[in-house]
Amino acid sequence: MLLAFQQRLTQWDRQLYRRLSRWRTRPLFALAMRLVSASGDGYWYALTALVATFSLGLPWSYFYTLALAFAIERPVYWILKNSFRRDRPSGSWVTIDALLKAHDKFSFPSGHTCAAYLFAAISIFYFPSLNIVLWLWACGVGISRVAIGVHYPTDVIAGACLGMALAELVLFIVI
Repeated sequence: MLLAFQQRLTQWDRQLYRRLSRWRTRPLFALAMRLVSASGDGYWYALTALVATFSLGLPWSYFYTLALAFAIERPVYWILKNSFRRDRPSGSWVTIDALLKAHDKFSFPSGHTCAAYLFAAISIFYFPSLNIVLWLWACGVGISRVAIGVHYPTDVIAGACLGMALAELVLFIVI
């Protein structure tokens, strides 16, 4: 039964991947997905938190909470990714090349998506008025990772769940 579920999940994953990857041939869509994906690169989180804290006078607790969250998230994500060792779509059965070169070999869970959801959840705790914008952005980062060809949909779902769970853990510790 578990094997049948796993096979159905893999089939669904590949079908959805194919649907999203078809759009990669459209130049504006490809550019938009690359930009959204790049907005989830790690250095943007530190830069955003520092600039916001200094220029907007945000509480230092926001910066420290994010620092703690990412100090926990990075090793957890890395251990999981290297434990599951799931090949990226472009490294396994897919004949379409990804729109960018990933920094590592494995895809599960999506680190960009995990970090985006972690950042969004903690930022929303401190700034509830940004709720919709931050959730839409985090979803966009996840979708872009599939659209550019470096993740399967389940990689992104797992990354989102992990990011939110770690945000809840960190906020529980801090608050």
